[in-house]
Formats: sequence, structure tokens, C-alpha cells
Amino acid sequence: MSDASQLPVAVDIQPGEDIAAYLQRVADANYLDFPVLTGHRRTARVWEDPDHPLLARLSSITGVAEERLRAATLRGTYPGMALGRARTGRRYAGQPATCPRGCFDTVAARLNLIVLCPNCEDLLVDRLDPGPLPAPVSLREVHHDVMTTLGATTSSRSARDRLRRLESLMAKVELALWRNWPPLFDGETQQWRTRAVRWVDRNVITGRYTIARPPSITATLLTLTWDAAADRATAEAMLDDIAIMADPWDPDPQEMPDWRNPLDARDGLLDLLENLDIQARHVPTILRLHDDPIILPEHHRTHRTAEALALTALASQAHGTPMTIAGATSLHAADSSPRAQRVAARLLDDTDALCRLAVHAERLHSAGLLDRAQARAELRGIQRLPSSALRDIPRAGGAHLDREAAAAWVWLDATAGRPAGGPHPNRSNASIVTFDSALDPETKLHLRTWWRNRLTSSSDLVTAEESASPARNTEVTRDAG
Repeated sequence: MSDASQLPVAVDIQPGEDIAAYLQRVADANYLDFPVLTGHRRTARVWEDPDHPLLARLSSITGVAEERLRAATLRGTYPGMALGRARTGRRYAGQPATCPRGCFDTVAARLNLIVLCPNCEDLLVDRLDPGPLPAPVSLREVHHDVMTTLGATTSSRSARDRLRRLESLMAKVELALWRNWPPLFDGETQQWRTRAVRWVDRNVITGRYTIARPPSITATLLTLTWDAAADRATAEAMLDDIAIMADPWDPDPQEMPDWRNPLDARDGLLDLLENLDIQARHVPTILRLHDDPIILPEHHRTHRTAEALALTALASQAHGTPMTIAGATSLHAADSSPRAQRVAARLLDDTDALCRLAVHAERLHSAGLLDRAQARAELRGIQRLPSSALRDIPRAGGAHLDREAAAAWVWLDATAGRPAGGPHPNRSNASIVTFDSALDPETKLHLRTWWRNRLTSSSDLVTAEESASPARNTEVTRDAG
């Protein structure tokens, strides 16, 4: 870093200018490299919240008061802001969003939440989307509200709460973004939405996550969720909608029944469940399709869990025993979120949802009905697969098999459900998926044969005990009276 003596060329800092951008101008004016002037790279995270000694030294060489330099940092401008939040907090180091008109870099633009230049209100750009479409006009109104809310985070808890809700909504709606849902916001064109959907499909759904989204993508997510983030009830309602829309499976129209209203759909589904003899015990704790992974992606799970709860309740009703969603949850004996239970209750009164459940029911029946409740009861206590289960597996397949992972895999395969309620409910989902992908077909078949035999033996034992019980009860005895 340069000596503490003031530099030959003095440069004043602009209101709202970012400290690193200002120091770059100082360095350029004095023909110095940025690290020589400051002792740090321009992209270093230190500029978000520099300490007092650094600011004091910079103040002495630039002639700018330390308080003004502090105000040019993220922490100085937004002391109540949660900088670590992925979609609303700091942008990734080294990849700032810039104004296409060349306005000076602002401290506000260090936040993901800021998508318009605070100076000219043009849409900011970055390397991930250097040539976006012109921003919808309505985005400016949201931008003003965001700036006002950010400025209030120091003194207002409601402002901080709104940003927390916004963060959650943006994260969820991104994975439920369709060309026609949520409905296009005021001024949004189909072309603008299609670009956002394509970007999410390429970079988010495929797992190529970036810490920060391009301002154009953030602008879409922000505008779609800003109003809903105003209060908790509205945010929760939107999150329930998102949970449904995040499930991409769309049944073939030819598979869907031609039911016209919720009443007909419910009656038709009850008749179908009775005819197929699908009972509550046959329904798994989540409805996976044949080609789905053994553990669904997180954003699919809420809806598929809700569908399983709804189908369980209806299957029970179809066979003469009315059941609530809470009762279905109890039968599953697996934790499910309040959101999944709310969504399940909604599905019972929705025509399209009931038609989807009919398709699920047909597929369950085609795959062969198994007593999933019995499987859950029998296997939830097996935390490590016994050595005997691995004895006949070929050496290459069973020599180094993790018996705990095998128990978790057997649970998922036998119950067709979720890790919740099983022997390892908190085991890393990624580790189970990795274990599943590493299993060869022969080993999978062997493990599947083992749990089938286990359930058959258990079922035979229960049947034998039930058969013996009446004989004991009807045994001839002498009556003392």
C-alpha cells in the first residue's frame, strides 16, 4: 500500500459510489496499480466491510473523510442487510453488475437485489447475460420500493422480514417458472419470460448453479414475488402454489379421465380406487414415477408428498373408512411439512389434481400392489442390513457394500417412499443417490429379493398368529357356575 502521505492528484468520491470503484479512479489518476495503492485486489471481499485501520489509512492518502469512505461500503450503506443471502445479498466477488451506459459503479450494485442502475435506471448487465432485452417499465416501480426497503433495514424489522420472505420466494419460484406461470407481470412480454425460463432450464434445473443470477433473471424473480413478500400470509399462499407448480410431470392427456368438476372427479376417483382395490396401506409416502430417481429433487417433493397423502385419504374413504389428511400423515408415520399437508387438502377439491391422482392410481395398480404400510413397519428398525442379506451377492458387488447405506436403500426400494420414517431419515440424500447409482443390476435384484422374502415371512407369521388366536378363544372350558 502507498505511504500515508496524501497523493499528488486528489479525487473526490461521488454520492453512492462504491469504495472500490472510487479507489480505482484514484489509482488511475495517480498512475498506480490498485493493489499498490490499497494493498488488496479490487475484487477482494474486504471492500464490503473494511476495518478501521484500512479506512483510516485510505482517508489519509485520499483526503476523503473516513466516514464518507465507510458510507461507500456495503456494511456502511446497509448495516441491517443480510449480505450472505444468495439471491438478495452480495453478488459474487469479481463479477460485478455494471451499467451499460457507463455510469460509475455504485455500492448498491454490489447486491443481487439491485437490478437497475441507481443513477440512470437502466437494467444492469454482467458476463452471464451481457445483452438482455429492455427491462419492462413496471420494474422501475418495484426497484424504487426495493431501494426504500433496503434503506429501512437498519431501523425497521418489517423491512428485514420482507427481504427474508422475498429471498425464500425468489429461490422457490425460480424452480417453478413456466412460460405462463406465474402470470406475466405488468409490462412483461412473452419474449422476456421465455428468455428467463430458458436460462433457468439450462443453468438451474440442470444443477449448474451460480451464486448470483444475471440481473435480467433476478429482475423477473423479484418482480413476480415482491408483492407476495409484503406479509407472511400472502407469502405462504404463494409458496403453496409454487410447491404445486414446481412439479414438472404432466400426464398424457389420453391417460387423464374426462371429469368436468371436483364433485364428479372425486366420485370417479373413489370408484376407481374401489375397483382397483387400492387401499390406504398400498399408497407410498411419496408418489414417484417409474423413471424417477430413488430420491426426488427437493423442489418436486412437497407436491408428490401431498399427492401421496391425498391418495391415501381417498383410498381409505373408498373402502368405507373416511380419513383426514392428518390421519394419512399418521398412517405414513413419516414427517411431512405443514405445506405438504395444506397442499394435500387443496388437491381433494381440484379437478385437475384429482385426475392426476387417478393416473397415479392406475400406475400403482399396474406396478403391482404391495402393502407399503407393512413394509414401513417391518423395515424402519433395520439400521444395518444383516450379513446374511449380503452372503450370496457376488464378491464384486457385496464385498464392500455399506450396510447402513444398503438398509436405507432397501427402505426406499421396498416402501417406494421417502427417507422420512425410515432407519436413516437424516442420511445425506446425495449419498443414497450415489449408492443407488453405483449398484449393479444383479445386486439390486438380490437386495430386492431379500426384502420381499423378509416381508413375506413377516406376513406369514402374522397370518399364522391370527389363525391360531380364534382357536385359543373357542377352546372348551368348564364353567364353575
